Amino acid sequence: MELVYSGSPHLHGGNRTSRLMLAVVLALLPALAVGVALQGVRALLLVLCSLLGALAAEGMFSLVCGKGLTISDGSAAVTGLLLAMTLPSSVPYWLPAAGSAFAVVVVKGLCGGLGRNIFNPALAARAVLLLAWPAYLTRFAPLEGFASVGSADIVSSSTPLHTMQIPELPEQSLLDLFLGRAPGCIGEVSALALLAGGVYLVARKVISPRLPLA
Repeated sequence: MELVYSGSPHLHGGNRTSRLMLAVVLALLPALAVGVALQGVRALLLVLCSLLGALAAEGMFSLVCGKGLTISDGSAAVTGLLLAMTLPSSVPYWLPAAGSAFAVVVVKGLCGGLGRNIFNPALAARAVLLLAWPAYLTRFAPLEGFASVGSADIVSSSTPLHTMQIPELPEQSLLDLFLGRAPGCIGEVSALALLAGGVYLVARKVISPRLPLA
């Protein structure tokens, strides 16, 4: 009898990594659309900077390590998008690009690649950015958007979640919090948009509803 060694998965359900990553991107689009609509075009430009930083870092890391290009699996794009959506729309353009490069190279690449990282790359990068540049991550732009693409009027204020930790009730109504009319990071403000993305992932059987519901 011949014993064959091979890496997982040993059973294949027909799904590819690229398909799963595309489903995640589609699920994030409602929250991204609300963030851009409420916080202006600068939010979209920050997302593009983060995506480009992640894709460039993935490509260069693959070339340096002598591996084939893995950009097509979509994991770097998801990392860049997730990181950007956890940042305020008032941060400088270089910040999400640097953070996404750190996420792809250090948190994912140096840990062995996709599926072998012990931390979520986007959230680990956000933690590093918060430690290194806390002032940038605690200032939020007004909901009316920006006067120009390059600069913005920003305010240092508590988000509704931080206000409730004090503990106090937030200034916004429950409807405003549900729809997204509140200060916060690009992709976090609208509970409705995030729930819509979650329902999509459950319907596509990308995730199980048990952990989110719990």
